[in-house]
Amino acid sequence: MFPPLTRQDVLNCMFSSWYEKLSRVTFKSVVIKPLEPSFIEYLASDGIVLPEDEEAPKYRNNIKDDSSDDGSGWSDDEEDLEDQSKPLKTIVNIDATSMAIREAIDKLGGKVFPRMNWSAPTDATWMTCDNSLQCRSLSEVLIVLKGSDKISEDIDGTQFLSKQEMGDWEHELVLRQWCNLYPSMEFRCFVRNKTLVAVSQIEMQYYEFLESMEDKIESSIQRLFDRHICSQFESENYCFDVYITQEDGRTFVIDFKPMCDKVDSCLYLWQEILAVKEDESLGLRLFPDSLDGMRHYSNKFTRSQFPKDLDGEGLNTSITEFIKKMTLKQAAEEDEQSE
Repeated sequence: MFPPLTRQDVLNCMFSSWYEKLSRVTFKSVVIKPLEPSFIEYLASDGIVLPEDEEAPKYRNNIKDDSSDDGSGWSDDEEDLEDQSKPLKTIVNIDATSMAIREAIDKLGGKVFPRMNWSAPTDATWMTCDNSLQCRSLSEVLIVLKGSDKISEDIDGTQFLSKQEMGDWEHELVLRQWCNLYPSMEFRCFVRNKTLVAVSQIEMQYYEFLESMEDKIESSIQRLFDRHICSQFESENYCFDVYITQEDGRTFVIDFKPMCDKVDSCLYLWQEILAVKEDESLGLRLFPDSLDGMRHYSNKFTRSQFPKDLDGEGLNTSITEFIKKMTLKQAAEEDEQSE
């Protein structure tokens, strides 16, 4: 049985609650808050519309032309493309937040990883040209935030507790300095009663080289926990993710999550973690070579990447065309409502 989850436990995992305390052992970031109400409304609204002075990022269309097709089935799309050449109506005003995002991107070296209070838009990588969350401009940040169901849940604030239990809290947008991380070196750690009881590889794939690093990985994470996290993080039960560099074994904090069934327990069963007795530890668990990692990929990288109502659109049009169609659709709906 999970320990009781309180509002304070959830707030402790909010990015701004722990970043300053652990800034020496995590990646450089900029927290933007308070956010103007119009920006939250913009993120929560349907469709993708960019500010007037911001151009949509240019993505390469990877759809191959079929020379044998007579084009008889494309008349509607051709009409849509003609309509898309017309000036689009600007319906968003998020100037203050837009300026803060641009300034943060410059401050962090021109490449950032966006997220909100508790979540990153990892389900929206399909909307980027390189299938990552590396953003170089305001438009790229806005597109992945708008295209993410995880961000929608984050804004709502109900992924861990109900609205009534959460009460009032302040939205925040976080831009983290972009770093090229190897997924093989990311680990999830589980803490019960202020004690580190288990560590799991996050990436569902076997890496032979990790076996020779097992002791080094465990000691690095335990050292980070003892020196920095245990005394600084206020909750008694929680999870945290870390990244270990292959070159020098430095360990960095990535994120914190409350201990509850809505958090992925990776290579452990929650029953195992919750059954650990005092002064016991499950140690580090790596993905074994006897399992087929591709079966796990299907859930992580396929089903979670396309919003259910946009699968067909995302698969059959380029991202730029998709944005324009959503913009025109929303403008038409607003015109109908005004009439």
